[in-house]
Amino acid sequence: MVFRDEKNAVAQLSALLFDAGESLFAATRHLYALSGDSSYNCNVKDVFKVVLNNVRSADSLSAFHLDLSDASCAIVNSLDYKMVFRLMVYSFAVRLPVLCRTGAGNDRMTDHQVSAVYNAILKEGISNASGVIPEKFSDIRASVRKGTSIPPYSAEWFRSYLYGAIPGFSEISNRNFFFFGATDVLFYLFYLCLEQEFQRCILSLCEDAAI
Repeated sequence: MVFRDEKNAVAQLSALLFDAGESLFAATRHLYALSGDSSYNCNVKDVFKVVLNNVRSADSLSAFHLDLSDASCAIVNSLDYKMVFRLMVYSFAVRLPVLCRTGAGNDRMTDHQVSAVYNAILKEGISNASGVIPEKFSDIRASVRKGTSIPPYSAEWFRSYLYGAIPGFSEISNRNFFFFGATDVLFYLFYLCLEQEFQRCILSLCEDAAI
């Protein structure tokens, strides 16, 4: 694909995945806060609308005034939980061959360009810590080349990581059931919105795009 400025395009596309990771991470923390007994006066549908309306930023979630303090949400303020952000970015990065399929006419991003975005993300210290993410960039790239189907993005890796890394999440409780049920739906819908945003970003960076 011919970009107006290829170096800038790589930077913009990699930054979008970091922004999306921050947004999804913030959304999960707010959903956990919402699952607290004193927070059910907030409609979960409204939280979803805010998050899905702008995958680049979850700043508007502050309008719900949910309590994210250690007093009620210590588990999602822990260092082990903060690792989730980096894993989210990685889980998006390995799907770059899918995210980059859009184009202008017959013009598509080359394998070299897609790899450049992926490598730019890895250079920022993003990695698949402990092999949490089962998908691999090379495998997804091969599937895209062959035209074979790729499973939908899901929260399965997220659940597996939390069950193993943070014992409190493996307990049977109403709060955990609500949280994991909500995040299952969120991850699926968020990724669909991310695909659309990524496509818009690619097209806006093309040489043929209106300036």
